[in-house]
Amino acid sequence: MTVNQGGTLILDDLRGRKLGIPTKLPAFNPDTDVSTAQDYTNPESWLSMPAYFSREKQPVDVFWVYPTILSDNVTYLMDISDSALREKAHWTLVEQASIFDGQANIYAPFYRQNNVKINPLMLTGAKPIFDLGQQDLIRAFDYFLKIFNKGERPIILAAHSQGSVRVVELSKAGELLTGDAESLKRMVAAYVIGYSITPSDLEQNPLMKISEHATETGCFITYNTISDAEGKEKQGPTIIPGTFVVNPLNWKTDTTFVPASENIEAVFFKHEHPETPDRYPNFAASQIVDNVLVITNISNPEELPAASVTFPEGVYHIYDYAVFYGNLRKNVGDRIRSYLEKEKIAQK
Repeated sequence: MTVNQGGTLILDDLRGRKLGIPTKLPAFNPDTDVSTAQDYTNPESWLSMPAYFSREKQPVDVFWVYPTILSDNVTYLMDISDSALREKAHWTLVEQASIFDGQANIYAPFYRQNNVKINPLMLTGAKPIFDLGQQDLIRAFDYFLKIFNKGERPIILAAHSQGSVRVVELSKAGELLTGDAESLKRMVAAYVIGYSITPSDLEQNPLMKISEHATETGCFITYNTISDAEGKEKQGPTIIPGTFVVNPLNWKTDTTFVPASENIEAVFFKHEHPETPDRYPNFAASQIVDNVLVITNISNPEELPAASVTFPEGVYHIYDYAVFYGNLRKNVGDRIRSYLEKEKIAQK
């Protein structure tokens, strides 16, 4: 592999390379494997909420970055025009971003995300490909600020998995409100679930801080959910040693065991009946152990089957939102009220 004169990989450095873990995609060709950048003035470049969700204007905006939905054996970057992928992106609004429904206005751009097979390389050997999606999100967020938000409402950043990687990396670089203290005042919170934030990340951008309690604002919330089976932490590809963890059952970062009675409800959306998801009060207990959030006393373990080779049994990555859905939804409301109350006091 070569690098350009500045020591940074560029797209053409990857020409002819077969990238991917655990299986490789075909040789990368930047002439054919890179799709055109999105035009965010076009409504087709934005996801829209399902008709059965609230359409009423809310006092806060959410900028949602969806998780990995591309997993075929040939494509490096999401084709935004692919109807099946558009539907998968749309589904993330239903099963995850719906925690904001009726509490905030959700804006979600389509972006050129990368195939799950190069996720392990997205910040290293495949970074030039990853950066195409980052450029999309920077432009989308700029358009969102100028055209949709217009400086009229505070903002929540929210994502999962690859989406959270992208929000964290952009935030470290001073994008998405984290470039200066004044811009950061507009951020209610950042829910970057299903990824990791380490002390070195906060050193890179000292304006970033981890949430310490349920009503803190201008902060980041992160965790990765696993079972208590031995060795599961090492099997979670989104778990970075030393990461901070926020427990969504008490919103603290200590190792307190929180019983299942504090779990408001887990919510599992099904394609067969999306408007009536399966709901389970007191679904599981949780505790921060080292770098992860361990859940135990699970009432309905059949709702947590292994997702893929990438996320084997006991690595509950794709259920990070579902298991704590009720607590997440309540916390969104709590943080919004806290933010608006502080804003009201500051204006007096």
